[in-house]
Amino acid sequence: MNRKLTTSKALGLLLTLTVSAAADQQVIYRPSAMPRVDMHTHMDARTQYAKAVEAMDEWGGTISISLAGLFWVQDNNGSNASAASVRQIPGNDMVYVKEKLDDRILFVPGAFTIPSDGIWWGVDEIKTFKEQGFVGLKLWPHGAILSSKIPRIHEHLDEAGRQGMPLVGYHTGDPGNAYSNSPAFPKFEDDTIDVAKTHPQTTFIFAHGLFMLENDQGMAKLAEIFDKYPNVFVDVAFTHNARQPAHYTVSKAREFYIKYRDRILFGSDVFAAGAGASGFLNERKVLETDQVTNGLHGGPKLEGFNLPDPVLNHIYYWNAARLIPRVRQVLEDRGFKIGFELGEFKFDRLPPDVTVNKLTVNGQVADLTGTLGSLTESLTVEIAGKVYQGVDNLNGTWKLPGDKLTGLPAGTYDVKVTAKNSIGLVRTDSTTNELAVAGSSRKLKPTR
Repeated sequence: MNRKLTTSKALGLLLTLTVSAAADQQVIYRPSAMPRVDMHTHMDARTQYAKAVEAMDEWGGTISISLAGLFWVQDNNGSNASAASVRQIPGNDMVYVKEKLDDRILFVPGAFTIPSDGIWWGVDEIKTFKEQGFVGLKLWPHGAILSSKIPRIHEHLDEAGRQGMPLVGYHTGDPGNAYSNSPAFPKFEDDTIDVAKTHPQTTFIFAHGLFMLENDQGMAKLAEIFDKYPNVFVDVAFTHNARQPAHYTVSKAREFYIKYRDRILFGSDVFAAGAGASGFLNERKVLETDQVTNGLHGGPKLEGFNLPDPVLNHIYYWNAARLIPRVRQVLEDRGFKIGFELGEFKFDRLPPDVTVNKLTVNGQVADLTGTLGSLTESLTVEIAGKVYQGVDNLNGTWKLPGDKLTGLPAGTYDVKVTAKNSIGLVRTDSTTNELAVAGSSRKLKPTR
């Protein structure tokens, strides 16, 4: 009898734990419900990639972006990290990830920058990085960075803007303690923001929330920065674990995340595959529930934000898709429909890369069409020396109405499309001779 009672108690306890665990999981989205881009990780060797993808599948992640700096990259021959080992990622690690892991990990070449030494890659190499498949640039400017002290820094940042290569994980402003900055790093409101102000066409995603997401005063400063500089964004890597409870109001932080949802990106700062799925689920609870948790890396126990779905959409994936090359493509290849607008915000940060669909006109009016990488502020189409205003369809495509083509003699024509987005990035299509007119277009009949 006692044995049965003990068994019943044990079963009851087991059921209680099971129900509790199930209830705990119910407040977390299913992994497939919403894509999640972890845009701040540090993979130190190819052997870690498969483990990282396994962990993502467990906690609901979709893409991980590795900030491949000289301190955390191992070459294929050992642990001698160098510029050469980073440069071989496109021919080795990227190939492996694409073939074996469905492009679930993307890469950013990183540089720990000493003012007198400059950056290890050349300005002209930034375009090459983009062509190779890198999705941005990481800089960790150690010391007083500035404008004048790092050789060619302004040339690098200008070229990054031209190429649409964001500064992913731009790490500045390390605080020395809870009250002030370390002497080795620039102050928040000084040099760091002056650099962003000087390069308005360059996208800056500052690592660790610019170390301003840790208390109420910091968030007030960051709000002022966001309001002044539309090219400034932050990731949340490690910030929830550095919160200062005595100076931190969860309700104010929640309001901040909701208001500036288009400026905040998810990141973990995880090295290799060192953090298991449970740690990531804790970080999800901080964002998705009001449960008390200590986040991914430990830190103070504070209740979560319980953010609304539209805010989570921005933080988890939409901002990454509109700021970081290739993210949108990889997400859509996995079946997620990203869209060109989310609420009141438009997909207009990436360069408006443009293509032209070949068209043969033969007796009937037909629209000239093509694709766009993001929404545009202006779109012009030049044919035979005449310039027309094209139409951005606001869905990743453009058109020139067919009636604009009337009057063209028979022949083959180059179509030059020039697209400009809201921050002034300009792209022109790279193909030629896309339009063929068979017979005079003066007698074209409209299609029905």
